[in-house]
Amino acid sequence: MRKILIFIVLLSAYLSAQVQVGSTYLEATEIINNLDIPWEIKWGPDNTIWMTERPGIVSRVDVETGQKSVILDIESQVYNSNESGLLGMEIHPEFNNGQPYVFLVYTYLYSWGDIRERIVMYEYNFIEDQLFNETILLDNIDGNSTHIGCRLMALSDMTMLITTGDAQNWNASQDLNELTGKTLRMSINTLDGTLGNPPSDNPFENNLVWSFGHRNAQGLAIGPNDIIYSSEHGPSNDDELNILLSGANYGWPNVQGYCDNISVDPYYAGSLSNNYTETQYCEDNNIVESIWSSGTSTIATSDIIWYNHPSIPEFENTLLMTVLKDKMLVRFEFSEDGQEVISYTEFFNNEWGRLRDICVSPSGKIYLA
Repeated sequence: MRKILIFIVLLSAYLSAQVQVGSTYLEATEIINNLDIPWEIKWGPDNTIWMTERPGIVSRVDVETGQKSVILDIESQVYNSNESGLLGMEIHPEFNNGQPYVFLVYTYLYSWGDIRERIVMYEYNFIEDQLFNETILLDNIDGNSTHIGCRLMALSDMTMLITTGDAQNWNASQDLNELTGKTLRMSINTLDGTLGNPPSDNPFENNLVWSFGHRNAQGLAIGPNDIIYSSEHGPSNDDELNILLSGANYGWPNVQGYCDNISVDPYYAGSLSNNYTETQYCEDNNIVESIWSSGTSTIATSDIIWYNHPSIPEFENTLLMTVLKDKMLVRFEFSEDGQEVISYTEFFNNEWGRLRDICVSPSGKIYLA
């Protein structure tokens, strides 16, 4: 059986290739190259790929021709260094129904040596094919050149989840008065005056924080039964896959990966005793442990999607994760209730390069950046 697997860019000289997943043969095709660190790709409401490039470019890519149309250039206001720059993007769920808005997150230089991060909204002009009229929804998030997230995902209730990294301030992840090291949730309803505000059913009153104790989450996906999955970078160990719950604490910096019966690392935990274990800390602080951990090394987890299309049977009803350091795609198979990982399988190891993002067309074609 021959199916189609399409890449928006390959970080190699290959123009086309054929790979096998189980009994299914996939055709890998290069759509576009010469991009500058594509960070986010979304299947757009116009059947093109909408993409951010970290220096500060937003564009639409025609997947049939590979033509790239730049619809926003904010390179002059984006601070682009190491892991920072223009990062996540989300398209308003009512884009084609009177709310043609796009949400972005980027880092900027507040003053010399002081990096900040902001969440913004742009309006799309259909005639001129441009994003315009920046509206700042959340400003002055503590930033850094590393550990700054940031993935955006709209929910069906007109709210949006936002992951933030710890910005190298580990203990701030446990502080509910800080926005770093968190999953945030804000309203994206542009019609009722609540845009950018904490929804009334957030777990902490008048607070954007939805979950905390995160290190640097860069993947969000919704699975069956509205389960929200998140992928997260560990330090030199314990990359994580989590199920996000409202109000939950995921333990960083005192817990890495599972709640193991090992001593909490004083390098991260500071004042905690050397013989105080992660298990004890989890019990004392109601920690929600990860559902998967990479263990003693890292693979550099990036974005994730739930693939629910029959065109590639081996991937149907599984979670797919793009991986940077180990340059591969990972498939997670789950128990029937979606709460437990039952298998982990690697694909395309070192086939093309660092895989940062993934999206799927309505026909089930997979696009990788």
